[in-house]
Amino acid sequence: MVGARGTDGHCVFYPLTHNLHEDGIMRASVALPQPDARMQQQVETMLAAIMNALDYVGVMAMECFIVGDRLLINELAPRVHNSGHWTQNGASISQFELHLRAILDLPLPKPVIDAPAVMINLIGTDVNNAWLALPLVHLHWYDKEVRPGCKVGHLNLPHSDLTQLQHTLQSLVPLLPEAYHSGLQWAQATL
Repeated sequence: MVGARGTDGHCVFYPLTHNLHEDGIMRASVALPQPDARMQQQVETMLAAIMNALDYVGVMAMECFIVGDRLLINELAPRVHNSGHWTQNGASISQFELHLRAILDLPLPKPVIDAPAVMINLIGTDVNNAWLALPLVHLHWYDKEVRPGCKVGHLNLPHSDLTQLQHTLQSLVPLLPEAYHSGLQWAQATL
């Protein structure tokens, strides 16, 4: 869950995002415009309570495990976070702009999400311009030294046509190292 709180205490939230972690590293995220309403309400209440108790202003991310019918908080990040990188291309307002609006005391509109979005974290992988030949792919490259285990960028794929989105994810398989294949398959299945 990624949300933001303004100086006046007003909070807004993105839909719940499903994340895949492998070996302690987030590999992929899938955001759907219509998440489970009960769980969305539960996590919004939890994150709002934390931000209000801290009198926090800005974007905050909260990662949870689903344990039965409850959520168990795994991580709080008082900043923009990998879990919300999909918002750059998949929402009406990105987590980065929302954070700036919050700390500058500007209006915080509720983000609008019209279509599913997938984010693939690029870790220790050189840039491949062939990614950009695929429909739907938005590359965000951090211009960092490529080293094993180092986050160097991410790919965002937002689109309303699930078949086309799944096809593009499948087309990425030969263009990414094998370590990404399970994450691409997971994203396709999660959609």
